[in-house]
Amino acid sequence: MFPTPRHLTALLLLSCITASAHLQANIVAGPMLGHIDMREATIWVQTDAPAKVRVAYAEQGQSNALHWSDAVQTSNALNNTATFTLDAVEPGKNYNYRIELDGKLTEDQNTFKTPTNYIGRTPPPNLRIAVGGAHYATEDGFEPPYQILGGGYGIFSSILSEKPELMIWTGNTAHLRDSDWASQSGTLKRFAKARSVSELQPLLARIPHYATWSSADYGTVNAGKFYSYRQQVENSFNAYWPKPVEVASLDGITTRFRRSDVDFFMLDTRSYRDDAPASDRLPQMLGKTQIEWLRQEIINSSATFKIIIAGAPILNPADNRNNLSYAEREHGELLQMLRNERIAGLFFISGGKYYGELTRLVHANSYNLFDLTLGPLTANSEANQDELNFFRMPGTSTFERHFALLDFTGPEEDRAISIRVMSMAGAELWQRTIKASQLQPAEKK
Repeated sequence: MFPTPRHLTALLLLSCITASAHLQANIVAGPMLGHIDMREATIWVQTDAPAKVRVAYAEQGQSNALHWSDAVQTSNALNNTATFTLDAVEPGKNYNYRIELDGKLTEDQNTFKTPTNYIGRTPPPNLRIAVGGAHYATEDGFEPPYQILGGGYGIFSSILSEKPELMIWTGNTAHLRDSDWASQSGTLKRFAKARSVSELQPLLARIPHYATWSSADYGTVNAGKFYSYRQQVENSFNAYWPKPVEVASLDGITTRFRRSDVDFFMLDTRSYRDDAPASDRLPQMLGKTQIEWLRQEIINSSATFKIIIAGAPILNPADNRNNLSYAEREHGELLQMLRNERIAGLFFISGGKYYGELTRLVHANSYNLFDLTLGPLTANSEANQDELNFFRMPGTSTFERHFALLDFTGPEEDRAISIRVMSMAGAELWQRTIKASQLQPAEKK
């Protein structure tokens, strides 16, 4: 049966609508810089409709030597997100980059710089990083009555003005709700809303971003390894937060990267979590496999500082299911392993809370351990009255939206971490300095 003229008209109209929508694809979030290494860079972007996307890039001053990433066809399956690998970069160079949509270059041009290959050549370069906690993007039709759960998005401009070289997000980056976590579409839409905040876009485009997750990125409050929607949440998280490296031996989102003389190890506090075990099991948050991975990696690290990042406080001793100490035996074994291996330069950064603090764990037989816990970037802050953290350092409790700046500075023989916690407007709330010499195991007797 041949189509009638009426059918042909309808088909032609549908084709025109589809083609028009395709031609009109625009960037709705990003571009965002992912991991930048000496000889490779990562760019992430999201379009508002399926499109063929590429990245054009060239070393500054070498515009005739234009390079292209492989093309990626974005699709509705992952909310039209795409991650690109730029493999024609070299150490210590500045690059310009632009996004191409369906064969047409966008007007916006951004830049990135690759790390300098200093190893064996010069002392380690100074490094400044930004660290942030919970991000909440408000959304019409989904907010509880008479409550505003997020705001202060100008904080992202304050972060950018401090010129960090990279930013670490310590969890609760999306805030999934009951309406979101029971479907792949719902989780993707919520991550998309968090990413699309207009004030965030310049920060995304200009420095690399790294993230781990916490409870609000995952689902129900105490969800863990047995969570029914775990795979679709992981798909959504990975679609929006490219990892520096995939750890083949582990489940979940564990990853690591290095910058200057600092190694960063990003732990997964959800994929191995079992904090409501049966009588024949003990609670766990990290799992034996992930802890062994961490042990092997820090033993083999030559970095001055080994920064361990988790979406839950690592050293806070309060009896709370949001702290690693809730899994008492596992927590004790983790700390004992760190003492036994006599690893120098350990420093912890954690999220998952709505207030900030610096925890110091005093060790009689080794050096003191520090855990910088980040409260909210744009979510609402809360008090910490329900937790007795008797290791909290005086003057470091922070009950407002904030971010942290960590500067790794000093000559090779006298490196130090300078910690500054900053308000939304960029005013310093408190600061501490910890020298590398303070993070050395005691000499064996």
